[in-house]
Order: sequence, then C-alpha cells, then structure tokens
Amino acid sequence: MDISIVYMQLFVLFSLMAVGFALRRLKILDDKANDILTHLVLKVALPATIVMGITGASGVRENVYLLYVIGVSFLVYIVLGLLAVISSRLIRAKTSEDVGAFANISMFGNVAYLGIPLTIALFGPESVFYAVLFNLVSNLIAFSIGIKLLGGSKAKFAPKLIFNTLMNVSLVAILLFLLNIQIPMLIQMPLTHLRNMLTPMGMLLLGSILGGMDMREVFLGRRIYIAIAFKLLLAPVAVFLLLSQFITNPVMLSIFVLLSASPTAPRTAMLCLRYGGNFKLVSQGIFLGTVLSVGTIPLLIHLLGL
Repeated sequence: MDISIVYMQLFVLFSLMAVGFALRRLKILDDKANDILTHLVLKVALPATIVMGITGASGVRENVYLLYVIGVSFLVYIVLGLLAVISSRLIRAKTSEDVGAFANISMFGNVAYLGIPLTIALFGPESVFYAVLFNLVSNLIAFSIGIKLLGGSKAKFAPKLIFNTLMNVSLVAILLFLLNIQIPMLIQMPLTHLRNMLTPMGMLLLGSILGGMDMREVFLGRRIYIAIAFKLLLAPVAVFLLLSQFITNPVMLSIFVLLSASPTAPRTAMLCLRYGGNFKLVSQGIFLGTVLSVGTIPLLIHLLGL
C-alpha cells in the first residue's frame, strides 16, 4: 500500500472530524444535532452501506466465504478479549466498573464511524463486505458481553439490544447474499448515494462528540494510556501475527488489522450512560484513542507492510 495515499486519506477523514469538533466548540452543533446525526448515520447511511457492501458481493463470493469471514471475526475478538483481560490485570483495576471500562476500551473499536469509512477510502467500496461482517460480530459481543462488563450485576441483558436496526439490516443483507438475490439497479442507485453520506456525516458526528467532552481531565491518568496502547498497538499486531499465518488475501488481512487498530467506539460511552459504569474513564479512552490513532494507524501500516 502506498503510504502517501494512506496519509492523504487519513488527512481527509480527520480533517472532517476536526470540522465537527470546531462546529461543536462554536455551538453550531449541540447534543440535539448529534442525536439527529446519529439517527441519520445509524438508520440511513450505515444500513445502505451494509446492504450494498454485502449484497454487492453476491454471486462473486461463495456462501461459505461469508461464513469464513464471520468466523475469522470471532477469532479476532477472542484475541481482543484475551488482551483486554491482560491489560486490566496490568492496570490493576480495583473496581468492577473500572475493569469493565478498561475491557471495553481495549476491545471495541470504532468500526461504524471510522473503520468503515477508512476501509472505503483505502480499499474501495467492495472492501465494505469485510468491515460490515466484522461490525456485525462486534455488535453481537458489545451488546451482550460488553454491556455486562460495563454494568456488572446492574446490567440486564435483553435480546432486543442485539436485534437493533443495524443487526436486522445485516441479517437481511446476509440472507439476500446466501440466496444470491441481486438488488435492482433502480434501487442500487439511491442506496449508493445514501452510502456515500456515511463518511462525511460519520466523521462530523465523531468530531462533534469529541468536541463536547471535558478537556480539563482528559489527558490525566497513567492507566488509561496502557489500555489505549493495548487497543491501538498491541491488539492489531497480535491480530496480524495470528491471521497472517493462514489468510492469503492481503486486502482481507489489512482490513482486519486496521479494524482491530481503530480507537474505542463512541457507543461505549452511550452504553455506559444507560447501563452504568465509569463514564468518565470511557469518555477519556474514546477521546485519547481517537486523537492518538492519527499517528498509530499510519505507523502500523508502515511497520506491518499492509
């Protein structure tokens, strides 16, 4: 991969994020605007991206390949889970809330707002196939094990949390893929335009979320940097060392490593607010991880030769 192209694409993405950050600081965007943007991203742009990303590969890839990609995604999360356990012990988190916060920071990357736009920018729309399936597995684990880790005994697991809009759309798209049903061109065209909204809206939203965080304490604390180092550096390196042993498709390998290297997902803070946990610590991890990923993602691409 041409590293200059990587820097250019990352510059574009993080420039959009910086615009969102500035708009929030200027009070042009606020919590109400973020709520609207969140609904547009999660219920319009991302569903269109999922449908186009999975069904667009129908007939090109065999059904067993889809199951193979999902299986590899679960394998990646086993690695991320093991690293989360190790990082929590190194950090010596004392309370269950801190353990859950550090575990979520280490495990669940921002696939929706950053990972998918990044893979589209670097590898083209066809790469969404891998990112969407990875995100499906991420949602399954985050809305079950992730919630339990955050809230402990206070968190009550409900199946309806997993079967949200994105999960339902993903399951429908997978069914269309398995049945090799092609979407008519008349429907594909508007879906393509909606998919193209994902990157600008997602990055503006992410920037606005970060812009609304309290900057006074966000850089304080040694333990948070250990968790972020596991998420941004050790996790993708471990995933690369494992997957490179049997994955021969360089694009697939690069995408899984980059998705593993994405900073903590903003939804973690939202789940923390709803189900309990250390919201301050999670928010700190989201902000610092996103800022530091500007440097760690190009570094990983260069060092691992992606």
